[in-house]
Amino acid sequence: MTTPFVFGNHHRMRDLGRRIGFIARSGLPVMIEGTSGTGKEALAELLHESGGTPGAFTRIICRKSGPASYPAGSMVNSAADLSVLSSRRPGTVFLKNVYLLSPAEQDQLLAVLEEIAARQNGNHRVAAPRIISSTTESLEPLVSRRELNPALYHRLSVYRIYLPPLRERREDIPELFTHMVCSAVNGGSAPKPLPSALVEGLMAYDWPGNLRELHNIARTYVVTADADEIIAELSDRSRLAASASPGQLDHPSLKEQVKGASQKLESEIILRTLERHRWNRRRAAQSLQISYRSLLYKMKNCNLRIEAQAAPEGE
Repeated sequence: MTTPFVFGNHHRMRDLGRRIGFIARSGLPVMIEGTSGTGKEALAELLHESGGTPGAFTRIICRKSGPASYPAGSMVNSAADLSVLSSRRPGTVFLKNVYLLSPAEQDQLLAVLEEIAARQNGNHRVAAPRIISSTTESLEPLVSRRELNPALYHRLSVYRIYLPPLRERREDIPELFTHMVCSAVNGGSAPKPLPSALVEGLMAYDWPGNLRELHNIARTYVVTADADEIIAELSDRSRLAASASPGQLDHPSLKEQVKGASQKLESEIILRTLERHRWNRRRAAQSLQISYRSLLYKMKNCNLRIEAQAAPEGE
C-alpha cells in the first residue's frame, strides 16, 4: 500500500470505517474524491484487499497525454491503454485522475463499461474487473459543461467517497503520524511517545500535501529523531506558503482573522510573562503552565528573541 491508511476520529472517517467492509464486498463502482495526497489510492488498494475478490490491482493513470497502465508491483507497461478493462479476469482496475480523460477516451471507456454490463446482464458469474476511480476535481461542474460524459460519470460514481484534507481532520494527525513512524521503523524498536511540542507543531501546520507530506515528515523524524528540527521545518514551510500567496491576505476570511487575532494575543501574553520573569524561560513556562519546549516553540513562532539581560535559566 502506497501510504498507511488510518481512519481516525473525524466524523467522515469514522463513518467510512464502519462502512468499509460493505463497500469492499459490494463490488460496486466507487468514485473516491479528495485533494491531492489524501489517500485515495491507498483506500482503493484497501477496498481491493478487503473485498475478497481474486485478481490483480491495476492502476491506470489518466493524463492529458493519454492513460498509462501501472500494474501493482511492476514497471509501466508500454503501449498500455484502457483495453485492460476488457479482460475477463477478476481483479480491480483503479482509474486515477479520471477527470483528465479526453472526450475520445471517455467514449472508449464508456463503451467498455457498457460491454461489461451487457456480458453480466442475467449472468452474474461472468468475470470482470471492478472499477474504482479517483478525482481531485469536482466532477459535477465538468458534467454540466459537457466536459465529462454524463453517462460515464454515473457509471463510475455508483458509490462516492469523499476523503477530507488533513486541515479538516487535525484531530487525526497525531494518530496518523505515530502510525507512519511505526511503519517507517520497519520492525525496529518502537518509537518513544511524541513530544508535546511536536504534536502541537504537527496540528498547527496546514499540510497542503496531506498524507503524502505527513508521511515524508514521519520518515524524516525516524531518521533524525529530532523534534525541534521537524518543528522548525514546518514553521519554515508555513512562512514560505504565506509569502508565496500575498494576495490571499488582502481579503482574509473570518477564520483567518480570528486565528491571527488569537496568535497576536498569545504573543502578547507570552511577552508580558517573559518580562515579568526577566526573560527566565523556565519560570515563564511554569507560570504559563506549558512545557519548556512548548514555550521555546511558541517564542520562535511569535518571533520573540531572548533579551540580552535575561536572567540565568537556573535562577
